[in-house]
Amino acid sequence: EFDSKKTENVEGNIKDDFTNIGLRNGVEINSDLEEINVKTENFSSLSTTEQRQVMLQQYIQEFKRYLWSYVPWYLYGRIVERILAGIIDCIEEIKSTWKLGTNMPVFTLKVWAMVKMADIIQLKQLRVLQIDAMPKMIRSNILRNLDKFPQLRKLGLTTGSSLFPYIIRGMKNMHNLVSFSLKYNCRQEILEALFA
Repeated sequence: EFDSKKTENVEGNIKDDFTNIGLRNGVEINSDLEEINVKTENFSSLSTTEQRQVMLQQYIQEFKRYLWSYVPWYLYGRIVERILAGIIDCIEEIKSTWKLGTNMPVFTLKVWAMVKMADIIQLKQLRVLQIDAMPKMIRSNILRNLDKFPQLRKLGLTTGSSLFPYIIRGMKNMHNLVSFSLKYNCRQEILEALFA
């Protein structure tokens, strides 16, 4: 279980920023942030769901650029913890709205959009990534994108699982790794990637 209490003293409140920007409701964009500009041209050939996915991906990239441009390097780890805590809180809030008559495609899309927000922490300058402390719902998204963290010095995993090809691909680029923890299901390929 992710411990959000450790991050309460971080300057600013990322969770509130998510709420203010409108991430709780999917991909709405607050007009207060002029820096975030989602381009919507050439959407006519896409379905509504595909349009939302493209808009969300563009939104995440723009928000990621905006956010990390204001964070000093020594706060990267703490901000990542706050982002994850905010995402988890938003997912729990979305889950609490579920009722028997809930429109499942819309509900699933909202949960998927919040899980996708974990892409914001994909920062190549990040030094520590404790995937073993993250909720299971977010872990697979981070593991699939492990290659986006080439400067990690410390990596904590719980299991090699079925996502081990992504783990291997990511670890091959981690030349600064000095601490690695894998509690279950270590495979020969992972060890080879670790020492490559």
